[in-house]
Amino acid sequence: MNPKILLGLALGVGSSVIWGGHAVVARPALAGQGFHPLDLAAFRYAPAALLLAPLAWQARAALASIGWRRILLLALFGGVPNLMLFLTALVYAPAAHGGTIAPMTVPIAGALLAIPLLREWPSRGRGAALSVMAAGVLMIGWDGVAGAHPGAWRGDLLLLAAGATWAVFTLLLRRWQVPAIPATAAVTLVSAAVVLPVWLPWRAAEVAALPTTSILLHLATQGLVLGAVAMFLYARAVELLGATRAATLSIMVPVTALLLAALLLHEPISLLQGMGASLAVGGMLAAVLFTGRKPA
Repeated sequence: MNPKILLGLALGVGSSVIWGGHAVVARPALAGQGFHPLDLAAFRYAPAALLLAPLAWQARAALASIGWRRILLLALFGGVPNLMLFLTALVYAPAAHGGTIAPMTVPIAGALLAIPLLREWPSRGRGAALSVMAAGVLMIGWDGVAGAHPGAWRGDLLLLAAGATWAVFTLLLRRWQVPAIPATAAVTLVSAAVVLPVWLPWRAAEVAALPTTSILLHLATQGLVLGAVAMFLYARAVELLGATRAATLSIMVPVTALLLAALLLHEPISLLQGMGASLAVGGMLAAVLFTGRKPA
């Protein structure tokens, strides 16, 4: 196989594994280590803003052409509000839900929202694939409704909202033809400017009293690995593989999340969850590889 394709696959799988592990790392911090969702948001955006600021400066002409109104809208749907929905969901829902429901909601919500925003209708085949994915998401979250995880349904609703808002962010990038890396850098800077003035007076002193190893771990995982490394890996994978091939690698996110939640957090994978994940991943693969959209 072409070494370029192999490298692209390795980088893309790496980014997907990182994203799949996000909920697995964040869930224990929120469930028993004394962290608040706002703490992890501050850890995510403060280091990443420092790392990405040079990229935003280099792309200042492109960002100026986008305009502040659009940048703020992108930050609303793809920045700290989206992350807070996801992190708050993990207070109620297990990590396996966080790593599966949110990413699987993105293509479903994206296909529905593309009709009014981009005037694109899903083809019949894509509609069928998305219906299969929706059934899979319902099966994964059913234990929260049936009582296996009391109260998890509240987190599941927040995860659906997180997936839907990220879908809007993705569609706005397409509609406005915004380059992904400059947009991510700008959204990160705006999010840091929103989070830090709230976090510093309210939570900084309490966080400073927590174990130093936990603080450093979450600073590294949230700010460096998730905030910067995963983005660079994925952007490079897109360059090497093309957008469509790279998008198929997102299938690894829910698979990784389920496996890591079982291995590291000992969250059992029920038969219904396993079937739901298989359905959803199969539907995602079919939607990306074998089906398309048609103009409205």
